[in-house]
Amino acid sequence: MTERANEPGTRRSSARHRPRLTILVKLLLAFAVPTMLLFSVFAAVAHEVARGDLEAELGIRLSAIASSAALQVRGKYLVDLGPGDESDRAHQNARRKLEAVRLATGAARIYVFDRAFRSRLDTAGDTPIGAVHYQAELDRHELSRVFDRGAQVASVLFEGADGNLYKAGYAAVRASEREGAIVLALAVEAPAAFFGRLADLRRSLLFYGALLALVVLAISIVVAALITRPVRHLVAAAERIGHGDLHARVERRSHDEIGFLAETMEEMRRDLYARDERLQLMLSGIAHEVRNPLGGIELFAGILRDELDSSDQRRAHVERIERELGYLKAVVNDFLAYARRPIPELSDVDLAEIAADVADLLRADAAEAGVTVQLDTQPTPCRGDPGQLRRALLNLVRNAVQASTGIDNGQVRVTAAADGQRVRLCVSNRGEPIPRHVRQRMFEPFYTTREKGTGLGLAFVREIVADHNGRVTVESREDETLFQIEMDGTTRKTG
Repeated sequence: MTERANEPGTRRSSARHRPRLTILVKLLLAFAVPTMLLFSVFAAVAHEVARGDLEAELGIRLSAIASSAALQVRGKYLVDLGPGDESDRAHQNARRKLEAVRLATGAARIYVFDRAFRSRLDTAGDTPIGAVHYQAELDRHELSRVFDRGAQVASVLFEGADGNLYKAGYAAVRASEREGAIVLALAVEAPAAFFGRLADLRRSLLFYGALLALVVLAISIVVAALITRPVRHLVAAAERIGHGDLHARVERRSHDEIGFLAETMEEMRRDLYARDERLQLMLSGIAHEVRNPLGGIELFAGILRDELDSSDQRRAHVERIERELGYLKAVVNDFLAYARRPIPELSDVDLAEIAADVADLLRADAAEAGVTVQLDTQPTPCRGDPGQLRRALLNLVRNAVQASTGIDNGQVRVTAAADGQRVRLCVSNRGEPIPRHVRQRMFEPFYTTREKGTGLGLAFVREIVADHNGRVTVESREDETLFQIEMDGTTRKTG
C-alpha cells in the first residue's frame, strides 16, 4: 500500500477533511431545533388548553340554557303522558315554549326525558313519546347528579347523525313552581361550533410556526456567516504561514474571541518572521566567516600539491584535503542559498524543457554510477521561476541517482505532464523503500540520513515548490520511490 510522507510547510488542503458539523448546523441544532421544539410544545399545549376551555364554556352555556328552559316546563303534566299523547294541550304548550328557547339560543334540539331515558317531549318532531334517548343513556353517570341533586351538568362531545360533533347540557325539571320534586330532566343539544375557532387557531399556529422557523433559520445563517467569515480568514492566514509566507499580516476583523485569536496569530507570525530573519542572518554570517578561511586553505593546499612530486606519497593526503575542502565549500554554498531564498521571478516556462536540461546535465554522472536516466515528457507550460524549478528538479534527480547506485539495472525516470489546470513533475527510481520515519522528516531543514550531507536539498525543493503555490509528495513502495511536484498551470506571485 502506498504511504505518503508528512510534508512540513507544503500544501495540505487535500489532506484536510471538511467538518462533519458546520457552524450553521451546530447553530441550528443548538438554537433553531430547541426553539421549534419549544414552539411545537407550546402550540400543542395552547391548542389543547383552548379546546378544553371552549368545550367547558360550551358545556356551561348549554347547562345554563337547559336550566332556564326547565323553568318553562311543568313536569307533573308531562310525567303521565304516554305514546300517542303528542297532541295533548300541555304537551303542545311545553313544546312551543321549548321551541322558542331553541330558536332564541341557536340550539339544535331540546328534549325532556324521565329516569328511564324515555322521551316525554322533543323539539325534533320525529321523536315520539316513550322513545329511548340512547345518547342520554350514555351520560347516565352525569344524569344521576341531575336527578338526585338537581345539578347542572354537560355531556362529553359526541358525534351526531349528521357526522358533526355535538354537546348537551342537562338540567332538572321539577313537578311545578310550588312542588320541588325532580321528575324529569331536560337536555339542550348544540353543535360544537368552537371547532371552527380551533381550526383558525391551528392555522394561525402553523403560520406563525413557519414564520418562526424562517426567522430562526435566517438568524442562524447570518450568525454563522458572521462567525465563519473571520474563521475562514484565519484559516487562509494559517495556510499562508504553513506554506512559509510570513510577509502577509493577519488582520484583526472583530473584537471578540476570534479577533483575539487573529491578534495572537499575528504575534506568532511576527515572531516566526523575526526568527526566520535571525536564522538567515546567522546562516549567512556563518557561511561568510567560513568561506574566507576555506579559500585560504584551498589556495595553500593547491600550492602544497604543486610543490610535491607526483610520486610523493604525501600528495595523496593533499588531494584528500582538497576533496574535503570541496565538500565544505558545497555545504557553505548550500547554507548561503538557503539563507537568501529569493522571491521567484515568474515567467512562462515549459517543465518539459527543464526536465530535459536536468536529464542531460546528470546523465554522464548517472552513467558513471551505473544508472540510466529516462525522460518521458510532453509540453507542460506554466508560470514559474526557471532557475529555481531547475534547482528543485536537479536535487530530486541527483538524490534518485544516488539512491539507485549499486542496484542492478538502476534506473531513474523523469516525467512532466499537464492534467487540466495542474502540472506535474515526477521523479521515480528503483531501490530500497524509504522508511516511514524518514519520509515524515525528510523535508525538514538539516535532517539527513547520509554521513555527509547538509539536509537542505529536499528542504530547498519544498521551499521552491511552496513559493510556486504547489506541493511535493513522496510515495515509497517495495520496488519504487516516487517524488511528485504538483503546481497550478498558472501560478500566483507570492511574498
